[in-house]
Amino acid sequence: MLAVALVHSTALMLERLPERPPAWLTRGERTFAYPHHEWRKPRVWCLAFFTDRHPRFEQRSIIGVGTVFPGRRSGTYERALIARDFTALERPLRLVDLETPMGASRRFLKDDGHMPPAAGRNLLSAVRNLRPELSELLDGLEAGLGANAPTGEVGERLSLEKDAVGTLLEATGMDRDPLEAWQPPLGEDGPRSRSVPFLEGLPSLRQIEDQQIVHDYMRFPGMDGEDAVQVGWRIYRRSTESSHRLFVFNANRTQAEAAMGVDMIYVNEHAHSVAMVQYKRMRQSGRNWVYWHDGTGERELKRMEAVDAECDPAWNETGRPSAGTPGDPRLVTTPSMVKLCRTTPFMMNSAALIPGMYLTREHFSELLQRPEATGPSGGTRIVEHSIPRYLNNTTFTTLLRDGWLGTRGTSSDYVIELIRRSLSSEGPGSVVVGIHRSEVPPGNRRVN
Repeated sequence: MLAVALVHSTALMLERLPERPPAWLTRGERTFAYPHHEWRKPRVWCLAFFTDRHPRFEQRSIIGVGTVFPGRRSGTYERALIARDFTALERPLRLVDLETPMGASRRFLKDDGHMPPAAGRNLLSAVRNLRPELSELLDGLEAGLGANAPTGEVGERLSLEKDAVGTLLEATGMDRDPLEAWQPPLGEDGPRSRSVPFLEGLPSLRQIEDQQIVHDYMRFPGMDGEDAVQVGWRIYRRSTESSHRLFVFNANRTQAEAAMGVDMIYVNEHAHSVAMVQYKRMRQSGRNWVYWHDGTGERELKRMEAVDAECDPAWNETGRPSAGTPGDPRLVTTPSMVKLCRTTPFMMNSAALIPGMYLTREHFSELLQRPEATGPSGGTRIVEHSIPRYLNNTTFTTLLRDGWLGTRGTSSDYVIELIRRSLSSEGPGSVVVGIHRSEVPPGNRRVN
């Protein structure tokens, strides 16, 4: 159902919204501090009519249309408001001219925010009747907001990519709220390619102000014009004062609707550490949820073994990870882990993580070698209820954030090599990378 909002523009919105947005903001996304008002739930993207906020209602007019998403409260009296696709009206439309055609819903013209469904429909209909020249513009906005969540293999891949982005945000101590603002990215003639990365559906709100980030961003695979790769990227901060920044990179092979899975790579630049998670989907079989290990899964397991051996030379000699470096202990010193999770449909307007089980690669291999891993008709499987111990989302993100998981002394060039492997024909075809930059070392360390 289409949501409609009335936004009484602040002074800054009146000044900035009509300006031509920077080229890197493909849909003109801007975020503003907006007077706090309890918008009707759920929090969704709304087709918005912007007014000039004249103090007298009789002289107040609609001066533009676009779309908005209400962020969470950013202070006692304000909330963040994301606005995009703004178009200024050549002729403002007075609110008093809308009262008669809106009937009993006219009382909501003095309110702001997400309107009740009937009032929103009446407002949209009244504007169309009074300004028929706006019909094409409104049709385009409605089409973008009315898109359904992707389903099938594409929806499953997007669900895993979304979980990876949310996990990276959680691991760096940031809110997952941006995930709620996802919308299917649009091209000139409708929805973009089915292989577009999840990040492309999130608002682009931060300018790249750090030239070092620009340098690193241009060095990632796909950014330098590589064929058959589609890329999305975003930058997030804990707050404007925080030194913690998360650069998120999401790339897919062009034929990613046939992707076998998703790799998540977390890089902590301060600790020079890397952790990598391979997502494994469980399918329902009767009353049970089961992961079936096939030839593709075995190749990916071998790829993880090779990565662990390259990152921890002691592995080649003993077959076990090294004990650690004095002053920098780790619970797991090799990068490769697995997340087993149920096949989940893609959900819009949600920031929830997929419930799942994080396992070290060694633990995952051991489960595959147990007698009960042999299926009744052959084949190798892992049944969900047969896994006695694992890390859940909360435990995993806490250990990752505090620096207890991952390698040491890993170079950025090796991270790029990991990305290339994930996007190669031997990899799953989709990768989500989070680079955590901060002047503060990870972990709950003692401060002298």
